[in-house]
Amino acid sequence: MTAASLPPLPTERKCPFDPPPEYKRLRVEQPITRVVTPRGDPAWLVTRHEDIRAILTDRRFSSSPLAPGYPSYVTGNVPPPPGFFMQMDAPDHTRLRSLVTREFMARHIESLRPRMQALVDQRVEALLKLSGTVDLIRDFALPTASLVICELLGVPFEDAGFVQNRTDGILDRSRTAKESETSAIELMGYFDRLVTTKEQAPGDDILGRLISDTSRAEKVSHAELVGIAALLMLGGYDTMAQVIGLGTVTLLQHPDQLADFLRDATLADALVEELVRYLTVNHAGLPRAATADVEVGGQLIREGEGLIVMLSSGNRDEQAFPNADAFDIRRDCRHHVGFGHGLHRCIGATFARAELAIVFRTLFERIPTLRVAVPVQELPFRHEMVLYGLKQLPVTWSGNPGSAGFKES
Repeated sequence: MTAASLPPLPTERKCPFDPPPEYKRLRVEQPITRVVTPRGDPAWLVTRHEDIRAILTDRRFSSSPLAPGYPSYVTGNVPPPPGFFMQMDAPDHTRLRSLVTREFMARHIESLRPRMQALVDQRVEALLKLSGTVDLIRDFALPTASLVICELLGVPFEDAGFVQNRTDGILDRSRTAKESETSAIELMGYFDRLVTTKEQAPGDDILGRLISDTSRAEKVSHAELVGIAALLMLGGYDTMAQVIGLGTVTLLQHPDQLADFLRDATLADALVEELVRYLTVNHAGLPRAATADVEVGGQLIREGEGLIVMLSSGNRDEQAFPNADAFDIRRDCRHHVGFGHGLHRCIGATFARAELAIVFRTLFERIPTLRVAVPVQELPFRHEMVLYGLKQLPVTWSGNPGSAGFKES
């Protein structure tokens, strides 16, 4: 079967908070089926939770875009930079990931909580100084996520806008190949200059410690440091910003559960896990390529064939999560795949849990009357992006003067 004759990867949502409904049917009828990606690459679409977890723990499925058959979901053909270990296989993936693992261990993240809290407080204070109907994405979600990860990495906060713009250029599937490639080159040029500066004067941040610690520095090149910096920055701000935006709307739609969370601090981790499962902002899936013939879920995947592992479908699999389309912070969903799974599970998952719990508690405690200023069906969603989210989120609250109407920036 040629790519031209394959059905397209389902991307159209009927409800903005649910994956495309075709996934529900496929999980029952054809849990592993052939599709063509938006870029035109043929691939196996994997929709069932059990199969997704099996693939993500199997070393015979490559994460490298250089592997034969790897199906890309973005335009352009810029290869992954050195150090971008999310798109690497062992042994390089193991070597590079191990360099930064200690920075994301629970004990270290716990020590960062006071500073995270201070930064979130700062952004809420700035939000409260605004009048009229406010864009929560522009005025809170993006700057908060950027500020926290910039501080952790030692990236100047004033550069966050440039990083965001170029990242959007790469991850926007509506851009031309030339536009995406230009954005990637400019972004990596920025991180190259940043790492060069830090090599001359390391600070007390992740990049500075990598450079200063001779036991780690001798294991990583300058080019690899550039890739690590880019990966951690991109993983720590855009994903977080989208969860903050979508999560705010979700919690406002479930006021009883929001109230439970605000009353009971022990629900913080459960709230974050359920938000990550329910929202799954990576709605493009994870690409993989088979490096050998492998049978998964009764389907033979041949060497050189590509796969799209659809995390959003796995996280709504009724076999793994009863009543999966319902948002429920009291369910046990720790086996979700919103942070990935296996060898490439998100290295910053503990960091994300801490930051998101602080964000939502602070936002709703400080602004208890926060509400969305327009009907949810009128909100502009990022359907064209690799990471799903909201382009804008107009909100207001009691006591906020001049809150009638909302003008786009």
